[in-house]
Formats: sequence, structure tokens, C-alpha cells
Amino acid sequence: MKINSICIVGGGSSGWMTAAALSKNFPNIDFTLVESDINPVGVGESTLGSFNGFLRYLGLKDEDWMPYCNATYKTSIAFKNFREGNGERFQYPFGFGNDEIYNTNYFYHLQHHYPEFYPPEEGARFLNFQTLLAESNRYTNDYIEGMNYNSKYNTAYHFDATLFGKFLKENMAIPNGVKHIVGDIKYCTKDEGGYLKAIHTDDGRTFSADLFIDCTGFKSLLLEDFMGVEFQGYDDYLFNDMALATQIPYVNKDEQMRSWTDCIAMDNGWVWEIPLWHRIGTGYVFSSKYTTPKDAEREYRGYLAQQFNEEISKNAKFKLIKIKHGRHNNAWEKNVLGIGLSYGFIEPLESTGLMTTHENILKFADVLSGVNNNIVGQKERDFVNLYINNLTDEMALFVSLHYYLSSRNDNSYWVDCINNKSIVDNWVLGKKNKLNDKTKEQLNLFLKIGSEKWNNQPKAGDVIIAIGQGINPLSKRIYKEDIEHKEFLDELEKVHEIYQKKKNQLLENLKTLPTHFEYLKNNIYGRNT
Repeated sequence: MKINSICIVGGGSSGWMTAAALSKNFPNIDFTLVESDINPVGVGESTLGSFNGFLRYLGLKDEDWMPYCNATYKTSIAFKNFREGNGERFQYPFGFGNDEIYNTNYFYHLQHHYPEFYPPEEGARFLNFQTLLAESNRYTNDYIEGMNYNSKYNTAYHFDATLFGKFLKENMAIPNGVKHIVGDIKYCTKDEGGYLKAIHTDDGRTFSADLFIDCTGFKSLLLEDFMGVEFQGYDDYLFNDMALATQIPYVNKDEQMRSWTDCIAMDNGWVWEIPLWHRIGTGYVFSSKYTTPKDAEREYRGYLAQQFNEEISKNAKFKLIKIKHGRHNNAWEKNVLGIGLSYGFIEPLESTGLMTTHENILKFADVLSGVNNNIVGQKERDFVNLYINNLTDEMALFVSLHYYLSSRNDNSYWVDCINNKSIVDNWVLGKKNKLNDKTKEQLNLFLKIGSEKWNNQPKAGDVIIAIGQGINPLSKRIYKEDIEHKEFLDELEKVHEIYQKKKNQLLENLKTLPTHFEYLKNNIYGRNT
């Protein structure tokens, strides 16, 4: 199949991100975007570090787009009340991690040897000093002495996704020649080979293309409804299926404009807090199996009153969103490619909403740029599907671990989360056979807590989450055997001394940096507060 023309169906952030990226990098292809005048979901406001790759692909600098989208920086994700529900918070920072001396084997031993210095939340600091940057709520694009930090790779963003789509539409896609059509699709037609031939709008217009990209959100109008690609849910290990979303004003910008996304565990799910430049985006993600929307709203208003004030709680207007978590068996079927929600969604935890948008775009672009004369076939489709499916399934597992590794048992929701045997059945034992061997091996290690000695496990995200949840797989028996060797005990005490000195020095140095709000005011938004 030779691709000379592409029709993108659906606008919103996914549609215009697709249109901007592809039209910029494939100027010889004819692009059309057809969208209805219905407002998109538009809740996604937080990204992962991989979003930087998409910005580089677009050639965008922060000052180009951030002011337009009320964007702020994000250096970490914080999890509060996930371990015990008593106000504890641990960070999951971005970045490359610390030098080799700061490894998990030392940390597990230090937790036994100096328990007062190494509570679970210390793990992220020990393994990645960027945690200190986040907790200090400071920011810089410059090199930080003693910290393995690079803002171009170790920083993500909070922003208004709807405004981001509009920015790309007006500043990239339309100037690049993308034809914009407003209309509702009435029906579609196929050719004799089962390929999508054309879409037909309710006002009688017809649009044909070599490739159609489905950006119609949860409806999945082309990929699922028309092409019949089966959807498989993550219901057995991700319980949350609804969200209440709202927007609240700042009371004190300098303090509340944090450089992290806050995730606060609740009775039946969790609350997000995302600081944009002009407001805070917040919402309660919950499971309808354990509570009703009415009871969830009551619980959420109580949280807002306690976290902010009674007036904010009383005046908050909520948007109820139904979450369809899971993915389609293929993202690319014949000449239809699903991007964003039309392909799949996990849940808002870990900011995965936009991930299936920019990763699908970039992988398709990689394939298209590597083929001869824009000709693609089954092997290209297989490559994209294998990559995207595996990435999405691994992220779904990662998200489920946040609940499974918790020690909360204060109600039926959390009891079922920490006793969720589906995670073991489907992932570890491989009944669904989706994950690569490395991920299965890591999860197997978590399930063998205390049964064997861990040596220098990687500073991967799942390890940091497990440590923050209070998991230490090093048994006291093995710890005692290790420190009986004087050489190891001397080594451990030396690591403790080096770490504490380095941490305190960094904390002092970070005080000289501007706060997150000050940096944005002076470098992105000018002095308009």
C-alpha cells in the first residue's frame, strides 16, 4: 500500500498532534482532518518524560508553546496515602538516577541498619537526587552540581491538552497545508479487500484516502465500530472506571504551583492535583464497583474542603467521566490506524493519557520514514502493533502494581487491590503472555519477598514504587549474615556517611534556585502573574 494521502478523523489533542507531527515531517503526503463540532474529553493535563521526544520531533521549544497552553514543569509524581493512608508521601522522580554507589542493595541493608534514617520515602531520594529538586519545589534548566540531571530529558509538563491541540492546529498543522473539515460522519465504505475506502458525512460529502487515522476517542468509530477490531479491557486488575473532574483557583501560587503531579489515595480510588499556570486541575478517579458517583462526590468535596477551603469545595462543579480502560487487539488494521483513546487507555495514574497518542504517532512516523517511497505492508503494521501493544500492556501492569503493592486494608476496595490474584495469574504466570521476560522477572522478584537476596536491582520505576510502598525484599536473616562480615559493615556505614553528606549539601545548594513559580514567571510568562 502506497500512502499518498492521509485522512485524520477526529480533532482534539490527539487529532491535531497527529496532524502537526506528520504534516511537518512528511510534506509530500496530502493531509485532511475531519472533525465534528463536539467538544473533546480534554481532561489530560499531565505527561511523562517521553513527551519530550514528541516535542523534539515537532521542533518546539518551551517558550514557543508553554505560555499558550498555561503549561508548567513536572519533575516527579508524588503518591500520598498509598502505603498506609496516614499522610505519608513518596516521590517517583524522572531522571537517570544516582551513581552506582546508591543502589537498591545498599538501601535495603541501610533500612535494616539505620531504620530512623531510611523510611520508605527515603528510597527515591537515595536512588535519584532529582527527588530533592521536586520536594524543594525548585526548578532550573541549568546543570546542577552533584545531580545527574538534564532538563531536556528529565522534565515533563502539565498543560491544558485542549489548548495544546489548538496551538498545533493554528501554528503547525494548518500552515503545513492540512485541510480542516467540520462534519459528522454518517457512514463508511470498504473496498473488496476490506480496506476503508471512504468516509461520508451527514451533509453528503465524501472523503477518500490511502490511510485513515482514527482519533475519535473512546468511540473508536473507525478502528472498532467499522473495522471490527476487538477491544480487551483491563478490568480484572484495574478497578477504577469513573472520574469526577473539576478546576479550582490558586490561593497561593508560589506554594501551590508544585513541580510534580500529586496523587492522593482515597477510600475508593485516588485524587489528582495538577498545577497549571492559571489554575489547578483536579479530579477523583474511583471504582463504581465500590462506590456511587453521588457518594464519591461527597467524599471528594470533603477532601477539597480539607485540602483547600469550604468555599472551593462548595463551588466546585464536577464533570463525570466514564473511563474505558483497555486496548484494541491492534492499533493498525489494514489502512486504519488508531491513535489516542480510540486505540486504548489505561487510567490517569502515572499520566498515561497522552502516552498512547504521542507514542503511536512517533512509531508510525518511524516506520513511514524507513520505508521506500511511502509503501507499507503487513510487516510494517505488525511492527507497530507489536511495539504499541507491548508498551501499553507493560504500562497497565506498572499502574496495577501501585495498588497491588500497597499495604492498605482499611476497606473492601483496598483489600481487593492488595489481594488481586489476577495480576499474578495474567502477568507473572503468563496466561495472557503479553509482557517481555524482563518485566515478568521483575514482578516475580516482588512476589518472592524475603526468599532470596537482591543484588543491585535496577533503579526502574517499579522498584522505586515498591520501595515507596514499604517493600524491602531483604530478610532480616540475610541482613544479619551480611553485616557479620566486617568488610561489608564498614562499606555500608561509609555509604551512609557519603549519602547523608551529599544529600544535605544538595539541599543547601537547591535553596539558591528559584521556586517553580518564580522560574516560570521570569523565563516563560514574563512578569504577568
